[in-house]
Amino acid sequence: MRQKDLSNAVVVSPDVGSADEAGAYARRLDLPLAIMDKRRHADDEKAEIQNIIGDIEGRDALLFDDEVLTGGSMMEAIRILKDKGARRILAGCTHGVFSGQAMERIDQSPVEVFATTNTIPLPQDKPRRKIEVLSVARLLGDSIKAIHHGESVSRLIG
Repeated sequence: MRQKDLSNAVVVSPDVGSADEAGAYARRLDLPLAIMDKRRHADDEKAEIQNIIGDIEGRDALLFDDEVLTGGSMMEAIRILKDKGARRILAGCTHGVFSGQAMERIDQSPVEVFATTNTIPLPQDKPRRKIEVLSVARLLGDSIKAIHHGESVSRLIG
C-alpha cells in the first residue's frame, strides 16, 4: 500500500474488534483511522454496519482484515464505504481463503485493488483482475534467521 498515492487516505477498521490492528496500520502509514460500527442482531447472525466513526468522505479508504472466507462482510463494508463517499477503496487481507464466489465478488466490487498474501494458494482457474498476491517468503526467511540469531522478529514488520 505504501506504493500507492496515500496523500488523501484513511485506514478503515471493518469493525470495533479490529480497531487495534487497523490502528497499527494507520500508525505505520502515518494516516488517520476510521472505524465501522458493526452490530449483530440478537435473533440473527447477520451483522449490519450502522455507523462509520471518522471522516471518509472524498478520501481513499484502506480496508484490511485478517482473513476473507466468502468475502460477504468485506464486500458489504466496501459497498458502504463507497455509498458514504469514499473516493477510492484499496483493500486486503492476510489470508485469502476465497471460498465460493469470493474472487468473483472482489472483481465485481468497486475496490480498486485487493491485496492478499500467498499463505493460501489461490485457484489458478479463476480470473482475478483486482487481486494482487504478495509473497511472504522473504518475511518467513528473515524471521527464521532472526530467531536463529536471537534477534527480534517484531522489528521485521515495522
